[in-house]
Amino acid sequence: MDAEPYNNYVISHKEATTLINDNTDLVNAVVIVDGYIQQIQDYLGQANNAAGKIRFPRGFIRTADHFRKELSFIKDNNIRDNLAYALIQSDVYRWLTNRTDLFGIAKEMVMKSGIALMGSICETMAIDGTKGIIGKKHSFYERCNRMVDMGFISEDLKDELHWLWETRAAIHIYDINHREYEKYKMADYNRAIKATRALRDALADYHS
Repeated sequence: MDAEPYNNYVISHKEATTLINDNTDLVNAVVIVDGYIQQIQDYLGQANNAAGKIRFPRGFIRTADHFRKELSFIKDNNIRDNLAYALIQSDVYRWLTNRTDLFGIAKEMVMKSGIALMGSICETMAIDGTKGIIGKKHSFYERCNRMVDMGFISEDLKDELHWLWETRAAIHIYDINHREYEKYKMADYNRAIKATRALRDALADYHS
């Protein structure tokens, strides 16, 4: 299938929008959207066609500036920027899990990726947030222990961060000695996000 140009739209996005005022309108809109998206997929299959790209909805994914403000305790500008970009990536994962009925192993792998991302974000925040206080050579586990001793975080948060780091280790597929089927649950993903936010808030409080 050849790609078709975008300038052949019959109606604009604004003209195609139906106001949603209540849950009945919401359900009706979802049914219509679901039907058209499935028809697009049935028509295209695995083929690539620029005319078949669905416009990703604006407003859910937050901006880099939004996240930079939440990370003001990070002094290295490059690290703060890259953390903001990683959190934007997390918003993409959240949209997939919150706005679609993605299921089975596909959903589990999205959640696994989200958990691994949270682990990387926490590691980076912990290293930069304790720079000059806790040496960079320490492992994440040991850094968390030292952050408790120095009043950065609570014992409970340390335990959550240890759990997150252990769960994140599954990114090393060659080290996994079990089948990753029905392994990841939404509660795990939410737990990882909650621990990441708690560490961010604790470090921000400490540096304030």
